[in-house]
Amino acid sequence: MKCRIGLKGFPFGMLFFLATFTTSAAEGLISCPVTLAWDASPDASVNGYALYYGIENSNLTNRVDVGLAQSVTLTNLYAYSNYFFFATAYNVLGIESIPSGILFYAPPAITWLRITKLPKGLTRLQFRSAVGSRCRIEYASTPDSNVWLTLATTDADAAGNVVINDSAAVFSEKRFYRAVRVGTTVRAATNTLAE
Repeated sequence: MKCRIGLKGFPFGMLFFLATFTTSAAEGLISCPVTLAWDASPDASVNGYALYYGIENSNLTNRVDVGLAQSVTLTNLYAYSNYFFFATAYNVLGIESIPSGILFYAPPAITWLRITKLPKGLTRLQFRSAVGSRCRIEYASTPDSNVWLTLATTDADAAGNVVINDSAAVFSEKRFYRAVRVGTTVRAATNTLAE
């Protein structure tokens, strides 16, 4: 999901890139990584940026100093919890600007499953989950099937990505896929690949 935010009294615009899409922080399920990025400030006195975030209606606000970087990836957020995010710029003395507009977002535990047809009959299946989480891709011949077979099981990489290739899809007239986070009831929406 992309969201452009207008920043009242802030010297630069922000562009937030969030991982694309019920559990709460109390249940402790970590979300897939969330990346936030912004445009550089035109103010020559800017010496760095800070990102603030926290769970809505809580007293705790986290601050991440990113220096002059224009993005940060958070890997410690709780899935389906309502977070707020805002940024500031600061000068060499550490004096911060007026905060940006606030962005609200509830990160998912697992993103939508993306399916890509590749040459030679291969099908690539991709999604994101918490870093190191065990995930699997299941398939069936109909979306309402009672029998889903496991195509592959693997762990999300250091960026939260899961990529699996299906070489048998070429032999199927139609195949439905879903991603599952092992040890939970969390599933990505079912997607289909029509031949």
